[in-house]
Amino acid sequence: MTLLRTMQEAIEIAKKVIRENIDIASERTGELNPFGDKTLLLDVKAEDAIINILSSSGIHFEILSEEKGFIKNENKPEYLAIIDPIDGSANLERGIPLVTVGISVVPFKEVMTSDDAEISIIDSVFTDETYIAVTGKGVTRNGVRVKPTEPVELKDAIVSYDLKKTWDTEYMDRSLRTIKSIHDIRRTASNLLDLCWTAAGFLDGIVDLRDMLPIIHLCGTHMVFEAGGYVLDQNGSRFHSTLEPEKMMNFVAASNETLAREILARFNGS
Repeated sequence: MTLLRTMQEAIEIAKKVIRENIDIASERTGELNPFGDKTLLLDVKAEDAIINILSSSGIHFEILSEEKGFIKNENKPEYLAIIDPIDGSANLERGIPLVTVGISVVPFKEVMTSDDAEISIIDSVFTDETYIAVTGKGVTRNGVRVKPTEPVELKDAIVSYDLKKTWDTEYMDRSLRTIKSIHDIRRTASNLLDLCWTAAGFLDGIVDLRDMLPIIHLCGTHMVFEAGGYVLDQNGSRFHSTLEPEKMMNFVAASNETLAREILARFNGS
């Protein structure tokens, strides 16, 4: 089985688990995951389903996942698989149909970075959108090639802006200044979906500078880059990160570099 087909099968199994167990969407395990978040039982079930497919594929994976953290492989690994089994858990608990499953694979080597992502898949479980990024081959949505929006002025931009758990005065002042500079905000509460929508031209960008988003969301920034968009880190450099489990992602992703820099400049007060 090919790498892409293995990933697609893992995504489909996770979707099936989520849809067939929607009645337990609000049940928790009573534990915290490695990133300090309360664990949903359905998160664990979806993640286990993905891991089972990857482990039985004949391809040797090491795995970085939301609920189990880093899982080593006794054999010589060929790939690192980075898994977010449910992005949008709060939506799922409330019955809001904006929930995604995401997987990236990176050829295994001693030091791996976000630039090494080879294939990423993000599936919006209830809206039937499947996004696939293959490095060097662009991004498809349900099999059709997509690209970001044409450049717009900052004042006309519609972006996603994540404010969750960021209530200190400085961050809120920076956020208010940024939001006032654009046309409007949209937020699905699944950052992976908002990154896909940026890649596909439904949004002009997404901002997450909270220092709270784990590196397991790598598949989303891979989508933006591969579609032709641009992602900056909090320092104004092109987004680039090593893949240690403790790494957090801070970024401004946009349809183009100019817009990303304009958004970050407003956040920084310049």
